[in-house]
Amino acid sequence: MLTHVLEPSPTEFRNFNVCPHCEWIGEEALLFRFSEGMPMISRSDGQNFHLLLADRPLPYPAELGGGPTQTVSVCFWYMYGEEKAATKSAVVLFEPCAHPKEKLYRQIEFIADLLADELLRRRDLAIFYNLQGNAILELSY
Repeated sequence: MLTHVLEPSPTEFRNFNVCPHCEWIGEEALLFRFSEGMPMISRSDGQNFHLLLADRPLPYPAELGGGPTQTVSVCFWYMYGEEKAATKSAVVLFEPCAHPKEKLYRQIEFIADLLADELLRRRDLAIFYNLQGNAILELSY
């Protein structure tokens, strides 16, 4: 398990539906996701990558009959570079800090900032992370 603290860095484009990265590389720029009922949470530097929340937060684990859980998972789709077929996913587990949706969205925004910073540094993301306070931990599965 790799552990490190990431400080979110500002990305040029935030929470867009028309992707500046896709426009830059000449691809279809309108983004879609599984759950259109959530606010768009997305990040891009305009040229090298985009990252977006793919679906609403889901309980983790999601087994039937498992009972209520305090842990939530969010899935982000991202692409680094110009190869459209290279769209990948990263899942982050976390415990919501509060129940009001506004605070949950802010927490997911913070996760998006951390992942965007990691993507800028490494050009790739791990498949599975766990958020602990302000630290994001890469998990092996």
